[in-house]
Amino acid sequence: MALKNFRKIMSKNPATGEIYREFDFIGNQELLAKIDKAHEAFLHQKTLDNNQRVEKIERLAGLLERNATKYGKLITMEMGKPINLSVAEVKKCASHCRHYAENINKYLSPDRVKTDAKKSMVNYEPLGVIYQIVPFNFPIWLTIKGGLPSILLGNTIIHRNSDTTPMCGIAMEELFNEAGYESGEFQNVFTSPDQLDLIMSNKKVKGVSFTGSTQTGAIIASTAGKYIKKAVMELGGSDPFIVLPDADLEVATNLAVNGRLSNSGQVCIASKRFIVDERIYEPFKEKLVEKCEAYRIGSPEDPNTQMGPMARPDLLENIEKQIKEAIKAGGKLIYGGERINEGPLAKGNYIKPAIIEVEEGNPILIQETFGPVFALVKAKGEKDSIRIANETDYGLGAVIVTRDVDKGEKLAKEIETGTVFINENTRTDSRLPSGGVKNSGFGRENGDYGVKEFANVKTVWIK
Repeated sequence: MALKNFRKIMSKNPATGEIYREFDFIGNQELLAKIDKAHEAFLHQKTLDNNQRVEKIERLAGLLERNATKYGKLITMEMGKPINLSVAEVKKCASHCRHYAENINKYLSPDRVKTDAKKSMVNYEPLGVIYQIVPFNFPIWLTIKGGLPSILLGNTIIHRNSDTTPMCGIAMEELFNEAGYESGEFQNVFTSPDQLDLIMSNKKVKGVSFTGSTQTGAIIASTAGKYIKKAVMELGGSDPFIVLPDADLEVATNLAVNGRLSNSGQVCIASKRFIVDERIYEPFKEKLVEKCEAYRIGSPEDPNTQMGPMARPDLLENIEKQIKEAIKAGGKLIYGGERINEGPLAKGNYIKPAIIEVEEGNPILIQETFGPVFALVKAKGEKDSIRIANETDYGLGAVIVTRDVDKGEKLAKEIETGTVFINENTRTDSRLPSGGVKNSGFGRENGDYGVKEFANVKTVWIK
């Protein structure tokens, strides 16, 4: 079957437009050979004891720590993340490895259950080959976040990095090989969308993990379902940021700016809808504009830069289109939103942060905005804030800002998301499950949840 050129797999600097390398899609026969190799690796991998598994994970952690700057520069080159954030991403991966190395016995030990049997227990056993697909925005963290716990259990990975960050995918395979996974436990592939059915229909492939858009996730989950394969989907979000009337405005606006503009707004779990109580709406808005004006946009290689370019021209164009649609529907643009076409940043995919005042029903409150856009909407009290927060098809994360943390905890129970952070921006933590509900997906990563998603949870009963 001929492969469609869905989009060029291209490593390109989003700050300068320089093209580093282009890659072809993998052929079907080569892909099937890699799946066979991953299955053979699985047959060995599942026999390893915990000490053998920990040894490799600790080697991987050490390699990430020692080469944090090297891999950080690669992230910055391919998708434009400011260098300090890129290096921090790599270091977080090392910490993730350490967490699982330290907790392997806790997470993988059988659970003894008291019944009328002589002995009954629940064992956690690997399934086999898992197809993992990750996006461009955290190309190394999202690889390690979901892939490492799966490998820890004894599964093997066929890994598909984004078209935007192909060299990060290659680097990850080299890294796993150097850590001791050199027999096919982790293999990077440049698959075509046309090959999804070929992969999921293969009896040696036991599941798929996908992080990305809801539209693409629906296709992948549907294909997995057709072949009765396990799927974990972390999809899009339109996360609410609720500011209650008692909130510290300095804290609230700092959180808003740092959370929304991190990675140029290209974060699934970043707040996107800013629901502000009408009693403090105006001062919140004024402070937000001030902080956006002071936010440093520049070369991602400069350690003083806070916001770099967007990863691709089409992503920038889509954000511009969403801003125009929001204004056409009655929204008021009060700051920014224009592309930077002059000076040293003119060759890159740069845009100034946009702040738009909108009313309910505006399309920008319904869509996912994957870029540096603040959609501000007034709320009339706590109940109204929660109602607006839940008026979405998404359910990934949420933030509540209030001086009354007991009230914040109570309101958190009413919000329909997989994660709620109070007086802090949403983020992923190795110790806690991450994932969404509604159109934001299903399944969880991190903690023991991340290990057991792709496990055969097996009951053993001894009479």
